[in-house]
Amino acid sequence: MFATVEAMKSKFGEKELIELTDNEAPYQDEINLDKLNAALSEANSEIEGYLAARYALPLQPVPPFLQSIACHMTRFHASTGAMSDNDPIKTRYDNAIKTLKEISKGLIALGGTPTGEAAPVKTASNNVMMTIGRHDWGGRGW
Repeated sequence: MFATVEAMKSKFGEKELIELTDNEAPYQDEINLDKLNAALSEANSEIEGYLAARYALPLQPVPPFLQSIACHMTRFHASTGAMSDNDPIKTRYDNAIKTLKEISKGLIALGGTPTGEAAPVKTASNNVMMTIGRHDWGGRGW
């Protein structure tokens, strides 16, 4: 999981999360955890969709910038009502999607070994191994 309720509280504060999620009568003046968890689930699964093409999931540990991206995406999914194109919440969401596309293409690395790529083979002494002999295009044995 990239974003959690605690990460959202830390990033945006409880007051903003109440404003985002407690927007239907009867108002409780507290975070609507059902709505917040639905937005978290949507953002986290969207991120997994981009990363699964390149990295084995779940990522351990989750890079902090991915948690930040997930929080901004969750905030977008929890928002209701019409948004203008230059709304900061929408702008951050669009930037998050752009970053995820770059990660999935390999333009931004998360560290670790991408899916389908093996780690280097470890030897007992971790020395470079060389073979002696002729390996050119000349001769008849090739």
